This record gives sequence, structure tokens and C-alpha cells, in this order.
Amino acid sequence: PIQIVKVDYPQRSKAKITEAYFQKPSTTDYNGVYKGKYIDFEAKECDNLNLFGFSKIYDHQVEHLKKVSANGGIGFIVIRFNKRNETWLIRIEDFLTVYQDKNNKSISYKWISDFGYLIPMSYNKPCDYLLIVDKLMRQ
Repeated sequence: PIQIVKVDYPQRSKAKITEAYFQKPSTTDYNGVYKGKYIDFEAKECDNLNLFGFSKIYDHQVEHLKKVSANGGIGFIVIRFNKRNETWLIRIEDFLTVYQDKNNKSISYKWISDFGYLIPMSYNKPCDYLLIVDKLMRQ
């Protein structure tokens, strides 16, 4: 559901919504089917060199990805470390091992580099996450 806040009415037949907001949180950034397999992910970025703060991801997004995995899909989080010029894919199952410990407020770059998948980058494909998805599908 979307809440319309502002509408420009130059003429009744040319009404244009100029400001609107989602009334409740949505799920994730992307969902679809790849090679017959459902995939779903949330993409985030951070400027910290060594940590990704959990304040950047919402509980409802993590729960959604958890359900994707429980139902046979591939759920993951893509994290871009801007200062490192690196992008990582973390399977939701792995992410949950750290996220579910309520004592943790972040996840370390070290942990991500140990358990995540560095996404190859090139001029033609700046974030080729499908190479990693292909690998996950073979596991």
C-alpha cells in the first residue's frame, strides 16, 4: 500500500503524483527466478572498513530471506564495502548464525571474508552475483 502525499493537478486529466510513501515495509530489493530456481536478496552498502552494522538491515527483511531459504529458494544479502571497493554475497543461512545472537550489533569484515563470497567485478558486469548463485546452485 502506498500513501499519496502530494498530487500536482495542472488539469484533471493530467494529475501527477509528486510525493508518495510506502505505508508499511516492503520485503527485499530483488526476487525472481534464475535457471528455474527462486532467488531473493537484499543489497546494502557501508562505508566502514571493518564492520557491517545490523542497523542497516531490517528484521522483516531477514525474516523474509529466512522463509525463502526454508521453502527451497536461495536467499542472500549483498554487501558493498565502499572504501574497500568490494562486494560480498552472504547466504542467509550463514548470516543468521551471527545475526540471531542479539549480543551482536554488527558483523565483521573478517567474518564476511571467511564465510561470504567475493563477487567478481568487471567493466561489463560491475556486480556479477550470478556467478556466485551458479556456485550455490551446484552445492
